[in-house]
Amino acid sequence: MVYDKMDRIDKFLKRNPRYNKLSRPLQAAKVCEAARLLGKDAIAFKDGLLTLGVGSSAQAANLQAESQRIIEEINQKLGVELVERIRFRIQ
Repeated sequence: MVYDKMDRIDKFLKRNPRYNKLSRPLQAAKVCEAARLLGKDAIAFKDGLLTLGVGSSAQAANLQAESQRIIEEINQKLGVELVERIRFRIQ
């Protein structure tokens, strides 16, 4: 599974300090992949903020109402609370 490969890479990076700068992009990739598995269009993740793409302002408003549930589902899928907030970007 995707997470198994990412977890192995994550463990390797933690054991090798010279690769520490790669751990944040890997973390972002994990979060975005978890969001995509839930059917969301993940654009970016940084410092606890997940950016999701939406097609319209109406869709953004509907998802904003569900944002806490989405955050909980993503964090549950990851097994750790990384996502703190969600921002919606109209594409």
